[in-house]
Amino acid sequence: MDAALVANKRNKEVVVRSVKRDKLLGFSSAVVLIIVLVGVLAPLIMPHDPISVSFADKVKPPSFQYPFGTDPLGRCVLSRVIQGTRTSLVAAAVIVSISGVGGVLVGLISGYKGGKADSLIMRSVDVMLAFPSIILAMALIVSMGPGLGSVIVALTLVHWTGYARLVRAEVLTLKESEFVEAARAMGNSSSRIIFKYILPNVIAPVMVMASLDIAHIVLSMASLSFLGLGAQPPEAEWGAMINQGREFIRTAPHVTLFPGLALMVTILAFSLLGDSLRDYFDPRLREGYIE
Repeated sequence: MDAALVANKRNKEVVVRSVKRDKLLGFSSAVVLIIVLVGVLAPLIMPHDPISVSFADKVKPPSFQYPFGTDPLGRCVLSRVIQGTRTSLVAAAVIVSISGVGGVLVGLISGYKGGKADSLIMRSVDVMLAFPSIILAMALIVSMGPGLGSVIVALTLVHWTGYARLVRAEVLTLKESEFVEAARAMGNSSSRIIFKYILPNVIAPVMVMASLDIAHIVLSMASLSFLGLGAQPPEAEWGAMINQGREFIRTAPHVTLFPGLALMVTILAFSLLGDSLRDYFDPRLREGYIE
């Protein structure tokens, strides 16, 4: 009887946890989808030209004509926030795609080959990880010159290391698995084993990391733009908008409030999505295991 009660309680806990996980995944996915749609449809839904200057309308409070008010140059804050969504998402997608693909390939080779190649690659990764990522990115941008293109290149060169370490760790476990040993015994080449048998099994953790990485990259881009190293005028980018409104934070807080909220919601949505995907792909949670 006691065993039955314990099992029943355990099953209820599993169901509750599963429902919470699915709700969080659905909510975060819906918010991310809305953000992506805003970025994709930006040219169609912006009420005004985001770079059109009007000194007669500068620093106006929110109104029917300008729902988010205007900035110190009379530009529509709502239009610039929408355009900033497009700028941030496109840049983050490019950075994650290039650094993710590069890091996955390096991790696959390093983990499967082992030996001197693995040691050389991992020592290079350790050297890069010895420096804070934002400081290393700033140094690279200063050497190339400020601008959105420099930010994309710098963050791409910084972020591939995380994917390389993650994939290498997965490969070290998978390459000793029975199905890989069977594939090797059947005479499959190393490249076939890597891309047909190992790669599909590391996609899930890479997807989780990519979701979390987008949030980190968006924040890094905003930080660099806030410091004047990222997007340059008249480009609309959240960090640059927040920096521009610092002098008016007491008299016109809307100039910094709305891009700050957009930045916060985007980072939170992608972080929650990453956490939800991690729980969803965790086999222990799918099987109902609770620590």
